[in-house]
Amino acid sequence: MNMEDIIVQLMYTTAPINVVTPENKIVTGTGFLFSVTQSENSSILLYITDYGVVKDAISGYIELHMARSGKPTREVVRAEFDKSILKECKLGNLDLVALPIGTAIVELQNKNITVFYKSIDINLFPKEDEIEDLGPIEDIIFIGYPNFLYDKVNRIPVVKHGITATPIINNYLGKEEFLIDEGTLPGFNGSPVFVYNRGIYPTKDGMTLGSRLMIVGILSQELQNKNMMTGTGLSVVTNYRALYRELNNYMLSKIGTSIEKK
Repeated sequence: MNMEDIIVQLMYTTAPINVVTPENKIVTGTGFLFSVTQSENSSILLYITDYGVVKDAISGYIELHMARSGKPTREVVRAEFDKSILKECKLGNLDLVALPIGTAIVELQNKNITVFYKSIDINLFPKEDEIEDLGPIEDIIFIGYPNFLYDKVNRIPVVKHGITATPIINNYLGKEEFLIDEGTLPGFNGSPVFVYNRGIYPTKDGMTLGSRLMIVGILSQELQNKNMMTGTGLSVVTNYRALYRELNNYMLSKIGTSIEKK
């Protein structure tokens, strides 16, 4: 694969998570790597995922690609954790957690294991002018590891394409959420959701030629038809505003620094 391609890079910002519950049950999900710059030479690496995946965990691990000659291989290594890492990692009242995994990666490096990954940072959040350009319907992609379906030979995630079902800038039912029209599967919760356009896309000033990419939320749940107990094809996404705010609060309370680019 062409590692210069932006979608290929996004695939390596995500990683599957597996946790063990007190009943010895395995729960799986998706998360993504987010980096917060502290200085020119240092940053904090967080793994953000759905709280429902880890809330009952007694232990678990995140699968990351091993690197060779600066490129990802098919081999993976486990960044392991126990329930102690979950303390005070919840992002406010959101069903999300931010796990600090920089130490786990350093421990792997101390064992001469080189890990390949990419990370998202504040630059992918929508800017004010980009927010004004968002329409009621936008093309979106999300990336994750649905149970039993992702490519476990090449160890790469599944990328799905859909559209927004409610405007990103609105709060669906008064919550900091919006809906997307694209049925999901178990294991996708925690997947980052992006507005992605390549070629021509609409803005408030008309059609624009080029590409556009921004993170607009995190997949949190598939909507069910309560009367028929079936899927609706719609899924709930926690929006970027809530994610930005709670990430910023988390970093200020834990480290005394914001997520703003230094």
